[in-house]
Amino acid sequence: MSNLFGSICLSEIPREQMKKVICKDGKERIFVNVWVGERKEPATFGNNTYTHYVSCAPKKWERVEGTNYFLGDLQTYNPQPSTPTVEQVANAPSVSPEDDLPF
Repeated sequence: MSNLFGSICLSEIPREQMKKVICKDGKERIFVNVWVGERKEPATFGNNTYTHYVSCAPKKWERVEGTNYFLGDLQTYNPQPSTPTVEQVANAPSVSPEDDLPF
């Protein structure tokens, strides 16, 4: 699976999907079951192409008719190399001493 990134809208999470759990350390935490699915057709918004989505994952008996469980979109993370390639170095403009600032 590829690396994905994106955002979710926390204010859109249905309250009934939030589960309070007392953890082993004694702290109460809130969890939400989520589902990450792949889109049949990529969605494009601006310069971004979203290939996946995130939604709440309620159990069948917890689903409420008419409730939107969609939370957000995800796109594939393509890291850029941190070092220049040989082609980038060869095509880089040369800098002469006259181009430098006078300090």
